[in-house]
Amino acid sequence: MKILEPITVKNVTFKNRVTIAPSHPYGYGPGPDHTFSDDNIDYYRRRLKNQNIGLLITQRMQVQSRDAGRGNFALISQDQKEKLKVLVDAAHENGTKIFAQIGFPSTGHHRHESVDFWRREDLKAIEEMHVHSARLAKEAGCDGVEIHGCNMFFLNLFNSPITNHRIDEYGGNLEGRLKLSENIIKGIKEFADDNFLIDYRMGWNSDLQTDIETAKKLEEFGIDIFHISYGVRESDRYMPFDFNPVIAYPGTTREKQIVPADYPYGDVVYTGAQIKKNLSIPVILVDEIWTYERGEKLLENGDGDFIAYSRPFMADPDFSTKSEVNPGYSNCLKCVECAWFSDFHKCPRVLQRGFDKA
Repeated sequence: MKILEPITVKNVTFKNRVTIAPSHPYGYGPGPDHTFSDDNIDYYRRRLKNQNIGLLITQRMQVQSRDAGRGNFALISQDQKEKLKVLVDAAHENGTKIFAQIGFPSTGHHRHESVDFWRREDLKAIEEMHVHSARLAKEAGCDGVEIHGCNMFFLNLFNSPITNHRIDEYGGNLEGRLKLSENIIKGIKEFADDNFLIDYRMGWNSDLQTDIETAKKLEEFGIDIFHISYGVRESDRYMPFDFNPVIAYPGTTREKQIVPADYPYGDVVYTGAQIKKNLSIPVILVDEIWTYERGEKLLENGDGDFIAYSRPFMADPDFSTKSEVNPGYSNCLKCVECAWFSDFHKCPRVLQRGFDKA
């Protein structure tokens, strides 16, 4: 299967295209000083051990500790770096590459706070925070860093014409809206080499064409891998009525859908596939792909280069091993009220096998 074939980006070779998507297992809080807790690391270890996984992307690690939000993990100190290194070593022991996802807290995103009030000096500090966290990720031995620019968080709001109405150099047009991301990427590139990749997880903006133009600009800035996810809520995209309100934010334009009627995937995958046609760098596809079989079809069609899974790995730590035997396998029950959003221990599959095997 193509999903099990290796892929090389610069000097980094991934043993296959299988990716554990960045998703915090709620129910495991942080350790001292917002570090990864032992429980959190054990959660990942159970999914890495004896598994054939090409890439692990960590849950979002804040570039500042203040207002760190749900989960409350950060990557700003030496202690946090050393705890991340424990996870890095666990990944490498199993032949898996690892990216640390970093992002600014943006605790007001659920209320759709404006980004127009931020002062230039504050934005310069936020740029430096991202660069500092990325440097720590490299020092910890990560194979790359993923910049969090999706799911209505800080950079997603800056990148979109729906939410960015600034009239200075950080707004006004596409180049202005992306100035913050551009400066972060350029800062990281000052020390990133061919063994340390820059991945950008972008949330959709206002429409598909804007997404394509945004992705093309991000590639120009020097990112090595592109990753798509949900974005601003007023965008012309579909979010099902039965989605948990954490994802389907109040005000989401839920009745619209851009995918063709016969398209077997959702708007996130479709957006990524359309962007892929316009980029020369690898693209990670994610969201309700569910099985290796469905991921394989996307790869065969040239719609993406990596396939990321979240809930299937939560439902079954051995998802990868079982999927190699049965590509149609998925133990996830696709519950409307997914326990991922509150406490993954409440997942029916976790309850069946017991917490000690969560």
